[in-house]
Amino acid sequence: MTNYDWEDVVTPAGSYIGWGDHPGQFVTGKVLSFDPTGATDFNDDVCPLLTLELIEPAASFNKQGERTDYPAGELVNLTCGLVSLKRAIRAADPAPGDVVKITLADLVKTSRGTVKEMAIKIARGAAPEVRRQSAPQQGFGQAPAQQGFGQAPAAAPAANPFAQPSQPANPPF
Repeated sequence: MTNYDWEDVVTPAGSYIGWGDHPGQFVTGKVLSFDPTGATDFNDDVCPLLTLELIEPAASFNKQGERTDYPAGELVNLTCGLVSLKRAIRAADPAPGDVVKITLADLVKTSRGTVKEMAIKIARGAAPEVRRQSAPQQGFGQAPAQQGFGQAPAAAPAANPFAQPSQPANPPF
């Protein structure tokens, strides 16, 4: 019988990004995967799913407006169910290794409520090595999240198996 030198594999779950109500919120990351039909929107209709490794810190907001901060190097998922985001991400058709920046550009009042208008930029094949940063740089009219029950300390994020080795203090990106 053969003895194997087994290694435990950590399966990254990724966190979901929620869009707040402050134009300027953005998510910038290296595309790990894009599935045009991998998620469902608010009406249980099929929509795209985008998985990114953040190259800049990002903030996420839940329905109550509570903020969660994610450092560069974190694995995040974006369910692209917002009408504007769904159109933009399908038009961009990102591939692994691309870098995308998705920004909440505007809030537009309509007869059915407020619509979040999204802007997207893409740099094809431009994914840099990622350097972890613990303090987010985004404000959005709200202070960075404080460590609370069930949250990892900002200074010591959970290990990310997709994180790249440390980079010099001033990387070229």
